[in-house]
Amino acid sequence: MSVRLSESIITLVLFALLVPVAVLPWVHWQYRRHGRLRGWTAVVAAAGALYGCGLLAFTLFPLPDVTSGFCTGRTARDYWQPRPFASLDDIAAAGFSPTSPAFLQVALNVVLFVPLGFLLCYRLRRGVVAATAIGLLVSLAVETTQGTAVFGLYPCPYRIADVDDLMTNTAGTVVGWLLARWVGRWLPAAVPEPVADTGPPGLVRRGLAFAGDLLTMALVQVACRVVLVLVGEGTGTRRLTDLAVSDWFGAVLGVLVPVVATVVVPLLRADRATPGQVAFNLALTEARTGGTAPARAVVLRFVVWWLPVLLLISTGHGGVVLFAAVVVGLAARSRTDRRSLLGLIAATDTTTARVLRSARESPTLRNPEFNARHKPEP
Repeated sequence: MSVRLSESIITLVLFALLVPVAVLPWVHWQYRRHGRLRGWTAVVAAAGALYGCGLLAFTLFPLPDVTSGFCTGRTARDYWQPRPFASLDDIAAAGFSPTSPAFLQVALNVVLFVPLGFLLCYRLRRGVVAATAIGLLVSLAVETTQGTAVFGLYPCPYRIADVDDLMTNTAGTVVGWLLARWVGRWLPAAVPEPVADTGPPGLVRRGLAFAGDLLTMALVQVACRVVLVLVGEGTGTRRLTDLAVSDWFGAVLGVLVPVVATVVVPLLRADRATPGQVAFNLALTEARTGGTAPARAVVLRFVVWWLPVLLLISTGHGGVVLFAAVVVGLAARSRTDRRSLLGLIAATDTTTARVLRSARESPTLRNPEFNARHKPEP
């Protein structure tokens, strides 16, 4: 497998690991700042995250196999190249062939930073001077990482820190910025215009909040196991490692984490929101008054909905959960107020956090958006 192909695969792996961890905080930020979530904004954010993973992969990987003779005979000149335009000598020595390794290396250094310049202009709206400076600083950080053996993590560097890379990377940033100025005028706005977010949340948004709860619970359980393994391996405590991979510990996490996420966390919050609802800026209210839902409603929702869901998932019937969620959603869609069966049983309503805050700030005033239930989101 070629080095570039392995770096590309590592990029995709890093991206796949990053998305589940970063998606809910990013969604929460979008709703808090802009009051809505747009598909194109998500595409731009995903492209930026993928680029960051790629930059990390191309900087650090492939990692070397450090042996006893790994650093033998190496000097600073072997991994620091301070002479400007030395790469042109290598290209000339190859007969200026566009397919020579020397030429392709320079071209790759330019292309690698084109997305950075594009995103700085299109997404972050930075001027050309600021973008150029940022590109130079990012390139300097990359070269410093390579030239210092990942800041001393390895006994000696395994990649060359080249001053020519600073110039070609910075040039790539400028090219990307110019490309964004030209292409960006035909693209949708990268940042959505803010809205009040006072309308009733749609069923899709509420369904995604439910999925966010399941994702949060899964990530917390995995994180608990990983922390125990790392602590056990780092301290030589085999007992902690065995505990982390034991079935009974998994069963304890399978009960404790969902209870905390769907009962303890909502009871501690004024908006009675679960982690997934927090991410989508939702709140649970009492249907009759529009105020904060009572504690008994949170417990009732757990017993009626979350407890069966968790039992089905733990017994390997996740498909039944998905089917039930779809049925509940379709039933809610048939109602003009979009209230679900769970909301009817618990006498609760799902609204946006902004609406609940407005109701608390003006308790004597009825919030028309909360009661009217007009123009629900699709």
